[in-house]
Amino acid sequence: MKLKRSTRKIVIGALLAGALPLYSGGSAEAAFTTDVIGKSAVTSFSAMIDALDFPPVADDSMGVWVLTSPDGEAAFWWRKAADDMRHYDTFLCFDAEPFVKAGLDLDKLPSEMKDMLGDRGKIMLGKKLSKEALEYDGEITPISSFEQIVKLDRESIGYHAALDHYGVTVADGSLLEWAKDMTKNEKDIVFVLDPKIMLEAGVDPSKVEGWTYALVPLEDSRGRKFEAEKFLKPFDLK
Repeated sequence: MKLKRSTRKIVIGALLAGALPLYSGGSAEAAFTTDVIGKSAVTSFSAMIDALDFPPVADDSMGVWVLTSPDGEAAFWWRKAADDMRHYDTFLCFDAEPFVKAGLDLDKLPSEMKDMLGDRGKIMLGKKLSKEALEYDGEITPISSFEQIVKLDRESIGYHAALDHYGVTVADGSLLEWAKDMTKNEKDIVFVLDPKIMLEAGVDPSKVEGWTYALVPLEDSRGRKFEAEKFLKPFDLK
């Protein structure tokens, strides 16, 4: 698999900050059937998964699906089990070592992040999308579980036409992105981390290996443009 090498100068535009849903009111099921962006996000997510050399796997102990990055250093988790309400619904999970080597003091991480760190050497950011249990009409698959995210919490799904990327936000400023059409995009999948927590815990962003630290142009929910620094891990799956 060919991986594009990132540089400090990479700028990824408009990474889906605060994208608004195209509907309001009514049931989640009814809204989903008329939501073009939500439905296209599911379709493109499925195409992205099909392009991975290592498809998502089920972690039944956590009740989630796990999509691992091509370099094995980051992952996106999303809830699988319909009756498991113990955990967050979506996570970004990534290796702590590159950040520790760049100065991260694990004791300075927020308590909820330290609680999830455990002995895996992983840092996790997570979000609870809904108090509703997942309801499936048919087989439980990575795609049908992702579809539940769109139905239950449409505001976590965003799109920006400039990059033709969809994304799912798991924490403020941190998300997983993927291309709507991988034949027209060199960045098929991007793990995006807000650097604030890491910087406050001692990380020197110029020394984090495997991640690009870049100034990113963003757009808020009212269409106002601004820029922010992000840690980025992009991949070309083609």
